[in-house]
Amino acid sequence: MALNRISLGFERLSFFPLLKKWRVGDVLLIPVLFLINSYIATVNHPFERQFVINDITINHPFTEHERVPNQLNVMFCLFIPIAIMALLTCILGDRKHRAYLGYVSILGLCVTFFTNELITDILKNWIGRHRPDFIARCIPRDDAPRDVLVFAKDVCTQTKKSLLDDGFRTTPSGHSSAAFSSLGYLSLWLHGQFLANHPLTGSWRKLVAIIPIICASLIALSRTEDYRHHFVDVIIGGGLGFYIGHWTYRRNFPALDSPIAFKPYLDDSDVGQEEIAVLKADSGVELDNESPLLRQRNPHTVYNTGLADSSV
Repeated sequence: MALNRISLGFERLSFFPLLKKWRVGDVLLIPVLFLINSYIATVNHPFERQFVINDITINHPFTEHERVPNQLNVMFCLFIPIAIMALLTCILGDRKHRAYLGYVSILGLCVTFFTNELITDILKNWIGRHRPDFIARCIPRDDAPRDVLVFAKDVCTQTKKSLLDDGFRTTPSGHSSAAFSSLGYLSLWLHGQFLANHPLTGSWRKLVAIIPIICASLIALSRTEDYRHHFVDVIIGGGLGFYIGHWTYRRNFPALDSPIAFKPYLDDSDVGQEEIAVLKADSGVELDNESPLLRQRNPHTVYNTGLADSSV
């Protein structure tokens, strides 16, 4: 018998349903992502591209005090979203699934954050593009040639190797990708929890749900104001980050136009029946479980394929 590609054979374990529901694989993935990224960010050196000393695009001043330092960005992208989700889960979540909703929501955010950090840092090192303040970091020799391509090792007098190496890590913007991945995830989560796309809910819910995206945009723009990144860096970083945030969110929650968009896929409680009843009454149509309005497009439920639901 061939190995089940969905469960990879783990369905034979007596406790497999618990592993699946509580997404233990994602829990184990987080420290792996953290350890790999720690090596890449601290030990692995970026590709050192040639540059022209009098290139005006990399001759901006070095900002000593950033508008959004690294520590503050982690606060905005990880700890504040966790606090918001925990608080709203306590307020909005039904007691039947409150603990599970909070668990899956925060786990998804952590997977988003650490996945994005790893991918971003890999790209930074491989691309090796110069930051707008690169020449200020380099401190070139007075007799360094102009109008010709040079290597940093040949003309730079900067003694702090880490500062110079970081000058080659402009694309994509790490602040931007982190902001749009985590705050993008939070925005989608707020849309789902508030049912912001439901025609019976107020517009204010939509406005509240997009606040994280506005905050992410401000963080990204601050990187151009500090001359840490070019505009294209923050655009690429923002796009990459939001893609990762959307991917992680949709692994855990249904589409935003679902009447139970707030309920995780693997939540086996009966929460959400009231919302479905409202949708039935509002539409005037008898809906069954196969209706496109009710189906969550759950990747963990297989329709009309003959395969058992045994995903991890």
